[in-house]
Amino acid sequence: MATLATYEYQVQDLLHDPNNAIWSITQIDAYINQARRKLVKDTGCLRTLQTSYLTQGVEQYTFGQVTGATVVAGGSGYTAPTVTFSGGGGSGVAATLGVSGGAVNTITFTSFGSGYTSAPTATITDATGTGAQIALGVINQATYDVLNINVIWNSLRYALQWRVFSIFSAQIRLWLAANYQRQPTMWSAYGDSSIFIGAPPDQTYPIEVDSIILPTDLVNGSSTIDPIPLVKQDAIQYYAAFLAKKNMQAYGEAEMFLSDYRREVAEDVAVYTRRLPNAYADAGGSGY
Repeated sequence: MATLATYEYQVQDLLHDPNNAIWSITQIDAYINQARRKLVKDTGCLRTLQTSYLTQGVEQYTFGQVTGATVVAGGSGYTAPTVTFSGGGGSGVAATLGVSGGAVNTITFTSFGSGYTSAPTATITDATGTGAQIALGVINQATYDVLNINVIWNSLRYALQWRVFSIFSAQIRLWLAANYQRQPTMWSAYGDSSIFIGAPPDQTYPIEVDSIILPTDLVNGSSTIDPIPLVKQDAIQYYAAFLAKKNMQAYGEAEMFLSDYRREVAEDVAVYTRRLPNAYADAGGSGY
């Protein structure tokens, strides 16, 4: 499996610059990470099934925010519990807790925070209570695209139908969220960093978000393994070399490396999975 050091050797070899006489290692690393993001955007190769939660009455979910939570265990003896959050790479999430019979039974968000790449950990504090646990969900801030969304309801998992936003809005946003909540059936992307769910959920639902996530920059030359699948990695060296040659205005050589990159991507892109408007439509139907 490739590390940053692997890519550095490949790019330096292509550029005939093993001792960094022309390009510094900092430049080479920047080109490599830019090439990794480019490859994921072009091929969708870093596909991830994120698990999260929908919040009752909320129809828009922004990447990087906490989307919802569920009380895993209510515990006992609670009188006035408070909850704080840590980890996950973001900040700003805040919530209050409800208690019934000494057990925590509800969580209500006052802020969903921002910047999260994974779910933060909830810590519940109370003078008398013990044993309560809460699980949170997020949609990674680095999400580049969402392909499908599955809702888990009791023992069932079902796929939401996708619509472009104008059709989604016309078909299912006729009523305000406060007046119309039920089991969701549709979703739509809105801009580059959020999705809408319709109808607004009538309760908390676990979800699976089939998505493409941009890779985190590699910064450790030898120890961090690239999560990009091994069979897709060959194209990275060519795009990084293209960027290096473009930087020095060697446009002819840059075009050669860009052609090599495109050839590799053409072989990979055939496996890129398209978004389905409706997984339940017949083969000849539009799904609308």
